[in-house]
Amino acid sequence: MDKKLNCVIIDDEKHAVELLADYIEAIPNLQLLKYFTDPLQALMEISEEDNIDIVFMDMDMPGISGLDLSVAIRAKTKYLIITTGHSKYAYEAFGVQANEYLLKPISMSKFALMIKRLMSLENTSKTIVPADDFFFIKTDQIQKYTKINIKDIITIEGLNNYVKIHTNTETHVAYLTMKELECKLQDINNFVRVQRSFIVAVNYIQKVEGNTIVLSNKMEIPLGTTYKKQFLMFLAEKTMKSNRSISE
Repeated sequence: MDKKLNCVIIDDEKHAVELLADYIEAIPNLQLLKYFTDPLQALMEISEEDNIDIVFMDMDMPGISGLDLSVAIRAKTKYLIITTGHSKYAYEAFGVQANEYLLKPISMSKFALMIKRLMSLENTSKTIVPADDFFFIKTDQIQKYTKINIKDIITIEGLNNYVKIHTNTETHVAYLTMKELECKLQDINNFVRVQRSFIVAVNYIQKVEGNTIVLSNKMEIPLGTTYKKQFLMFLAEKTMKSNRSISE
């Protein structure tokens, strides 16, 4: 790959910034665009015009946490890499659509292997997922498979070791986990986790009433506490607002 990937480091510890900067300099396909030791400064200054490919994000920072900052800037970078000294953030990292999770102390070999995985993803993810993309699920009958068109999925409901896939025509039960389906759909921007037991397709959301999401098939999904902040930020981004004053 000829084009170098632009990298941004956000970490309040200067020695951690210097270490990652040295690693980036050692990899031919990477270049350091800028770094921040103040997360609030990063929030204010990072923009889509920066053409950022990779953000290396620390979690424990003053002023604003790496988790909240990740939610705010996720759309402004192609890849998000969580760098932290605490394994407890692994679940939250998945919630903010992090591509990788590096546990400190970060060795050069660990860093290089992670970049190699990203390079592979970079080379294979340049095609847009077609609207009629699909997958098959096994049914409870031997040698019988059912085709699921991704564009038809309204919501996915977790039921212990099974899931219900609600589409705009019918409901299917599959011996799959929520995590397996979330991984399958993670590259498709149309899907968002709204609670532990539900993933919804945003284009099928009809309205939101308080903490209840109403879908086009009339299902009402309660918004989970863990996913509330992320969903409300998405809702705020998609809400039309008037620039007129009330007096007008």
